Amino acid sequence: MNQQKAPPTKLQADLVLILVCVFWGTTFILSKILLTEISLLYYLSLRLVIAAILMWFIAIPYRRKLDRPTLLAGLILGIFLFLSYLFQMWGIKYTSASNAGFITGTSVIMVPVFSALLFKERPKLITLAGIALATCGLYFLSGGDYQALNKGDWLVLVCAVAAAFHVIFTSHYAPRHDIYLLMAIQLSTIAVCNLVLFAVSSEKIAAIRPGSLLVLIYLSIFGSILTFSLATSMQRYVTATRAALIFTTEPVFAALFAYLIAGEQLSIQGWLGGFLILAGMIVSEVNWSDIFRNNSDRCRIP
Repeated sequence: MNQQKAPPTKLQADLVLILVCVFWGTTFILSKILLTEISLLYYLSLRLVIAAILMWFIAIPYRRKLDRPTLLAGLILGIFLFLSYLFQMWGIKYTSASNAGFITGTSVIMVPVFSALLFKERPKLITLAGIALATCGLYFLSGGDYQALNKGDWLVLVCAVAAAFHVIFTSHYAPRHDIYLLMAIQLSTIAVCNLVLFAVSSEKIAAIRPGSLLVLIYLSIFGSILTFSLATSMQRYVTATRAALIFTTEPVFAALFAYLIAGEQLSIQGWLGGFLILAGMIVSEVNWSDIFRNNSDRCRIP
C-alpha cells in the first residue's frame, strides 16, 4: 500500500525558499560579468533558449492540459517576464549588482499598489508606509541625489515595474492553469522575443569561453528553471506573508555575492539605503496581525 508523502515542515520549506534567494542573488553579479564578454541580446537569447528547451522536457508529461487559455496566459506572463529580464540585464550593464538587487526588490512594494489601480482597491496605510521607506532607501542609494541615480538604476526600476505586473498576473493565472506549462510557455516567449530582437539588431554572434559557457548554463538551470520550480512548489506549504518575508533576502544575497565575487562594496549610505528598501518591503508585505497569532508547526496541506 502506497503511503502519501509527508509535506515538508515549516523549517524545511523556509530553507528551500532561502536557497532560492541564494541562487537568485548569484545571478546579478554573474550576469554583470558575462555582459562584459558578450552582448546583452546574445546573452539573453542563449540563456533563455537553454532554459526554455529544458523546461519543455519537464512540462511534456502535462502536455494534455495545454489549451488556448493556457497558451494565452503563458504569452501574457512571458511578455512581462521578458520586459523584466531585458531591463534588469540592460541596467546591470551600467550599475552595480548590489544596486540592481535592491532596486529589483522594490517590485514587492509595487504589487499592492498596481493591484489597487487595476482592481480599484484602496491601498492599505501600511503599504504606503512601505513605499515611503523604499523611496527613502532609493534616495540614500543615490547618494542623497536622485539625479545621481544612473542610467542603469532607472532601467532596473523599469524591470521592477514589469516584475510587479508579472507577479500580479501570475496570481491570477496560476490557480487556473498548469504551472509547468505556464513556465514553459513563458520561457519560450522570452526566448523568441530575444531572438527576434537579436536578429534585427547589429549585435553579432561571438565566441564564448568554456568558463563563461558553464556560467551561462548555471544561470539557465539554477537562475531560471530550478528557482521558479522550487519557489512554486514550496509556496504551497507556507503563507504568502512568510514567503514574501523570505524573498526580501534576495537583494542581500545579491550584495553579498557582488562583494565575494567582484569585490563590489556599498558605502555606509548605500547600505542604509538598502536597509530602508528591505524595511519597506517587509513592512508592506507582512500581515502584522499574524505576527501575534499562534501558528502550528505543521505545514498546511494544499
